[in-house]
Amino acid sequence: MKKTLAFFLALVMCLTLLPLTALAAEEPEEAAEEVEMVPIAAQVPADWEAPCLWAWADDGTNAFEAWPGEEMDPLEGEEGWYYCYVPAFVQNVIVNANEGSVQTDAVPVQAGAPAWVTVGDDLAAEVSAEALTETEIPQYVERFKVHAYVPLAWEKVNLWAWSDPDGKNAFDAWPGLELKEGDNGWFTGKAPTWVNRIIVSGNEGADDEKTADVTIEPEELWITVYNDLTYEVAYEDPDKAVEDVTIHAQVPADWAGPCCWAWSAPDGTNAFTAWPGEPMAEEDGWYAIQAPGWINSVIINGNEGSVQTADLSVEPGSELWIVVTDPENAEVFYEAPAA
Repeated sequence: MKKTLAFFLALVMCLTLLPLTALAAEEPEEAAEEVEMVPIAAQVPADWEAPCLWAWADDGTNAFEAWPGEEMDPLEGEEGWYYCYVPAFVQNVIVNANEGSVQTDAVPVQAGAPAWVTVGDDLAAEVSAEALTETEIPQYVERFKVHAYVPLAWEKVNLWAWSDPDGKNAFDAWPGLELKEGDNGWFTGKAPTWVNRIIVSGNEGADDEKTADVTIEPEELWITVYNDLTYEVAYEDPDKAVEDVTIHAQVPADWAGPCCWAWSAPDGTNAFTAWPGEPMAEEDGWYAIQAPGWINSVIINGNEGSVQTADLSVEPGSELWIVVTDPENAEVFYEAPAA
């Protein structure tokens, strides 16, 4: 009797512990999804405007979607110093400014560690793992981009953002963050991911030039504001909301593992994460791949990216057939060429 009772008690304890064991097994997977971020600080020449950081790993994985990369924030109290955060896998950076027209060479940094980069007037850069500023770099805050397309009369555009219902504001004072105008007519800025309400306003937040309170999801968004102050919110770039296209390619026989690299010029948005791009699948004597319909530039390459075509300009939204004779000679067709 005692043995039977002991057996059932042990069985109950095992069944009780099963959910805990399963939960413990899941925790490392959840933690693995989080991307560790580390700060990079840079001191740049006085005539550099809006410094940005381009960053990548040795295997070609980029930290940011498009050149010139992430715009750096000024480090308060440290003249000429700026900072931004990068994923811990980053092993190389380029500091640039003036819309990417001035830049350093590639600067090696230690993956997963903060770095301080000083850029001289001759563009030479030096790296230190030791802090070179008395001011500590602010803690990382995850942010998302807000793009706004507004009436032409709005010469200056601001973003106000907060968390409802607690009323916590993202910016110190109304009308909030001034958004920067891009070449495509959109104004852009960033807000922390804990906000769920925004107001877009023009000309110092005048009452007759601002939206109502806009409820949003904390992810990259595009808001179009009309003259009557009505608005539309989208979570996909309206300029790039097109169907995928197929890219076909024929390459020389000695090009092993053909890949496609594709992007949008001049903004530099890449279709794929890392060079040499995505491998192409063999299909009826051609290699083929699907790419976003907004791309307008393509490179076909082989042998792990060691041989490649020049940059090929193509029409967005079109199915392509690319015949590569050698690295210097490639022809683009918009209909399947004759055999």
